[in-house]
Amino acid sequence: MLIPLLAPDPSGASTGMAKIAKALGIAAVKAVVCIVGITAGGRLLIRPLYKKISNLANAEIFAATTLLVVLGTSFMTQLAGLSLALGAFLAGLLIAETEYALQVESDIAPYKGLLMGLFFMTVGMQISGSLFVAKWKTIIAAMVVLVGGKLAVMLAAGQMFGLSRLASLRAGMLLATGGEFAFVAFGEAVSKNVLPVALTNELYMVVALSMALVPYLAALGGKLGVLFERSDMKALQPDDNEVKELRNHVIIAGYGRVGQIIAQMLSELLIPFVALDVRSDRVSAGKAIDLPVYFGDAGSPAVLHSVGAERAACAVITLDTPGANYRSVWAMQKHYPSVKTYVRAHDINHGLNLEKAGATVVVPEILEPSMQLAASVLSQFKLPPEEINTHLNNFRKKHLSELQALAALSGTSLGYLAAKEERKKEKEPQELPAIEEAELAAAVATSGAA
Repeated sequence: MLIPLLAPDPSGASTGMAKIAKALGIAAVKAVVCIVGITAGGRLLIRPLYKKISNLANAEIFAATTLLVVLGTSFMTQLAGLSLALGAFLAGLLIAETEYALQVESDIAPYKGLLMGLFFMTVGMQISGSLFVAKWKTIIAAMVVLVGGKLAVMLAAGQMFGLSRLASLRAGMLLATGGEFAFVAFGEAVSKNVLPVALTNELYMVVALSMALVPYLAALGGKLGVLFERSDMKALQPDDNEVKELRNHVIIAGYGRVGQIIAQMLSELLIPFVALDVRSDRVSAGKAIDLPVYFGDAGSPAVLHSVGAERAACAVITLDTPGANYRSVWAMQKHYPSVKTYVRAHDINHGLNLEKAGATVVVPEILEPSMQLAASVLSQFKLPPEEINTHLNNFRKKHLSELQALAALSGTSLGYLAAKEERKKEKEPQELPAIEEAELAAAVATSGAA
């Protein structure tokens, strides 16, 4: 709105300052009302909307909802006289505040790469080598003023809003360069005869070259952060939002009863983990206690990649349905075969299928809960605890021996404690795996009975 006001009238007279001030005031009020209205309304509507859509378990509808939110918000800002890009930006902020951001990011990743490539191609076309050689002093000086000025503003503004000086400096380094809106604004200025073409070409060069400095400024900010935060205890605490920094962590697929107990145990042992679930109420419960629980399909390679599956130590799959477990095991085996997968089986047939899909360890979900219930019943008959434990251990060994015999007949190991590997190393594979299986079942399957 400002550029048309600065443009001269057809008669050649410039626009008066009173008219410009009045138009700016109206535009500022419209912008504030529009932004506040979209932000407030979006926080009330977007999370319930995505919650209903996620319950449909349809990836196409989920992706279409994201497109609808972005286009709808952009259309609203355009109606208010603001830019479409501002509406898309606000929509991104609103979605990022929800627990569905991870799944949305994986859905739009292919389009983001294509559009970013197209954008940077247009930016590169604005760079003229001959112009830089002719005006290099002016261009470099303008870049210094641009980056230094924005950095100083960010330092002051960040500390005013409670950020530390270091955080303000690092944020300033990320925001100090020019942005893509400059190309739109300069193009509009040229079309309205506000700026001459020669000056606009130089400004294009300044903005484009400053944008090329972003990776280097970001790296410099990171080094400064490491340098000044080395003695800060907060820097040693894991940041749940920085999933990309995780190494040797555990991926928990399914944040139900079993997944929640496993997450609690890992938290107590300070073992890093990331949990995935497609039920919004479970994700909200995990977020409420500041756990790294995200909305996402554990059977999607894109979602697994976004939580660092290639760097994970292992994956624990405890989803609600046999089909979902099989799909997640298959995805892990196909795309991340070096990552071990531990999964619970609903029954023997399910265990066979999971073994064929590539599961490392398959744990029967009914054994240990049944054993605990039997122990409670036996205790009512005044049996000594030692005798109860002996009976339970004998039954457990017999049950697992039968499973191993079935595995030998069916030509599969059922995955119980990676029996295929144990057979290569142990001459007597029955008793030792049975004891280890009992320990694993007590750690995982028992939590399902809690």
